Formats: sequence, C-alpha cells, structure tokens
Amino acid sequence: MSYIYIKNSNLRTYLILIVLLLLVVPRQVEAQEQNESDALVYKPRIVAIPILFYGPETRLGFGGAGFFSFKTNPNDTILRPSQINVGAAYTLEKQVLTYASYDLWLLENKLVFNGEFGYYRYFYNFYGIGNTPRNVEQYSVNYPRIRFKGYYELFSSFYAGIHYTFDDFDIVKRAEGGQLIQNTITGSQGGIISGLGLGIKYDTRNHNFYPTTGYSIRASYERFGNWVGSDFTYDLTTIDVIRYFDLKKDRVIAANVYGRFIYGDAPFYHLSSIGGNSQMRGYYDGYWMDKQKIGWQAEYRTPVYGRLGMVAFAGNAIVADQLDHMQWKYIRTTAGLGLRIKIDEERKINARLDFGVSSDLTTGFYFTIGEAF
Repeated sequence: MSYIYIKNSNLRTYLILIVLLLLVVPRQVEAQEQNESDALVYKPRIVAIPILFYGPETRLGFGGAGFFSFKTNPNDTILRPSQINVGAAYTLEKQVLTYASYDLWLLENKLVFNGEFGYYRYFYNFYGIGNTPRNVEQYSVNYPRIRFKGYYELFSSFYAGIHYTFDDFDIVKRAEGGQLIQNTITGSQGGIISGLGLGIKYDTRNHNFYPTTGYSIRASYERFGNWVGSDFTYDLTTIDVIRYFDLKKDRVIAANVYGRFIYGDAPFYHLSSIGGNSQMRGYYDGYWMDKQKIGWQAEYRTPVYGRLGMVAFAGNAIVADQLDHMQWKYIRTTAGLGLRIKIDEERKINARLDFGVSSDLTTGFYFTIGEAF
C-alpha cells in the first residue's frame, strides 16, 4: 500500500508530481558530493517530496513522502546503509493513508530489521476470486498494519530470522448487490490476520538502492491462527529470487522469479494477488487473486541524461486455488516503461514513475521512491 496508484484519467496528476519532484530535489546533493566507498563518515540524507492528486473517488488528495538514508554506525565502512520511507496523504473524502517502512542494518551487517507500520482509511476494488471474469465492486476499510522481519547472519551473506504479520481489517462499507455483502467469501466482514513464522535470505547485492550485481533470495513460512491472535487459520509460504546483471555504466538487467502459496482458510484480503507497484504493473493489485501464485518479471534499467533514467519491464504470473489447477490459458502478461528521476545522485536513490499495460488491457501509473525490485 506504500505507493500512489492513479487511473489513466488522472494523468495530469502525474504531471504535477513530476514538476513538484524536479522542484524539490535537494540542491545540496550536488554541493556535498561524497564518494561513499572512500568516505570515513557516512552522512545521513533526507529527501522530501510533496504529493498532490485528484480522482473521482477521492476528490483532491494531498500529502507528502520522505526518504531517509543513513548508517546506524556512520563510521563503519563495511556496514550497509539503512533506509526509512514515510508517507501520508489525506483526501477531501476524509480518506487517510499513512505508512513508514524501514530497512535497518546493524553490527557490521550481522543484524537486519525490515518491515512496515501503517494506518489506512481508504477504499479498494474487489474483482472476485479465481480466474473467472466478474464485475468489480468497491469496499471501504479502516485498518492498522504491522510487518516485521528480523534476521541474523549465520554465515557469509546468509541470514535467518523471524517474520510477523498483522492487519486488523475493519470493513465499514460494501457495495449493495455485490459478492462481499452476501457474506459467502472468507473475510467479507473483516477480521484480524496475525501470523508468526521463520524466514531466510541470501543477499550478495553490491548496493542497497540500485544494485547492479548479485543475488537477493528470500523464503519464508508463517502460521496464522488463534494461538497468535488471528481470526483465520492458514499457512503462508513465499519465495522471491532476484538476480542482477551488470551491463556497465549503470545499465542493468534485473530478473525476478517469485511464488506465494496458501494452505487453509485465508481471508480474501490476504490471498495471493496479481498487480501492484512492484509485480505485474498494469494490473490493479488484486485484479486476479487466489491461494497460489507463481510469476516472473525482468527489467532493463539505463541512465538517459543527467538525473533522468528509463526502464522497460515485462512479466507473467498465474493464480489458482491449487497448484495442479494452474493452466496455460490463465497466465497473465504485463509490460511497460518507466521514468527515473535521481533524487540522490551520490547514493543512487531514484523516484520512479511507471506505466504498465496488461494482457486484459488494463493499465496503471505508479509513483514511488526506489526500484520495483
């Protein structure tokens, strides 16, 4: 949820965002150039971006986003930089979106924490479950969110730790005559999800914010149930594998394979879904959803001129209630282009604006800070 998604009819919104972004890119970045690998002290950096948008469901919305990069020990030349992303938005329909995500590295990279805290009072689209076309309906929801992952390095670049997931989903409005109001779908009246489990990761990226070589491999298992305060009982297993190929001069190919697998009675709002700002861009998050998901994507990234860069991306994904029910005809495709504006040249931190189109002829614009994967 920590990004802005706006329909095509609001393209002018993104023109406003781009102008604002170019105006607020801090000039002190150029005046304080510092070679990160040679510097004795890593100086913290804060970048703030105003956000202004408009939509028929939100009316005028406004807020801001910020990115804070730093080292927990600024004198440690081995330590990876940490980052905190924060954002908040309010609309004239009294909708609220607030979040803070974090990625913290400590003790010479031996200890890592990442996750998210957020509170949302907003509306979402529900397209149904499975691969059968159906009508879209809208529902409104209030909920706090917690995501926590803590890892310790067991041996070089290999980490293991714990995962915790929490949402208190309070559905306050459902569409008349829709599927959710019939109370036949798990989670249609809201409820708490709370899950605890284990995670492992292997991380050989050469850079946190704009990697050009190395691997990022993550896998996890979480158990949701009454024992940890959940209203629903199910198991969630995930795997995410990324490889970065260096084409020199900051040109990169990033390749990603992922899977998300649920066994048990999960609510619809925590099913495995297609869409969003990092996977299958071009689909609204949840356009297709079910218990099992497998997908891949690739992205070509290149500088263009000065602070500007471009990307091209494509991918496929499929969902089904069971793995053996996946069929070729249900494979979905997305592709698109993106603009990158370097808001911190020294640390290679980009703001990104992506446009994606899907094989179902849906499209989407996405604006956020940092690469998609």
